Amino acid sequence: MIWLASYPRSGNTLLRVVLKHCFGLSSQSVYHDSEFTDPELVAAIGHEAVGDDPSRFLARARTDGRRLYVKTHELPPAQHWPVIYVVRDGRSATVSHLHYLRQVLGHQVTFADVLAGRMGPLWSHHVRAWALEPRANRLVVRYEKLAAADEESLRAISDFIGVPVARPFDVSFAQLNALNPVFFRRGSDEANIAEMDGETQALFERLHGETLRALGYGAG
Repeated sequence: MIWLASYPRSGNTLLRVVLKHCFGLSSQSVYHDSEFTDPELVAAIGHEAVGDDPSRFLARARTDGRRLYVKTHELPPAQHWPVIYVVRDGRSATVSHLHYLRQVLGHQVTFADVLAGRMGPLWSHHVRAWALEPRANRLVVRYEKLAAADEESLRAISDFIGVPVARPFDVSFAQLNALNPVFFRRGSDEANIAEMDGETQALFERLHGETLRALGYGAG
């Protein structure tokens, strides 16, 4: 099993689209992903439902000798399964997560709730645990490079999973947005970050600035 891990709204689903489109691989999820109901969207993502008993699904897959690619936003489990971790500028990811919580899940939340980890994982803790702390069998890919169909990223994924690239990634964000405009909302880090006012940026800097710069993003 290979984890497809990320902080929420950091490009996990985009990675799944890449795996399906470029490698012909389906993927699974530890969540029900109830927003993925349209058959065309399910096909684009390569989403394979695991049913009501994920443990039985996993046991059957192991018996069949299948390799699974499983989406998660949780903190790393004790077992060190291989992982592809998608990292995104934390300012953009938290803004996108706020919109998802409000528009898709219907929660009345603020930026401060998201930045302080009151509505999910704390961004800094999540990316440090998965991407920065020592860990074997890990590949870190960047959202902005996946979105730009970066050939180096595709080669890195290919080397990591041992599957050749079957075709280039030519799925545009506009195509994904047309399939589900609420889930694929904007796709622009610059536009997301522009939504943060001075107070929110200062709070992000206090809580997450050091981690942001450790990942090579922005000045805080």
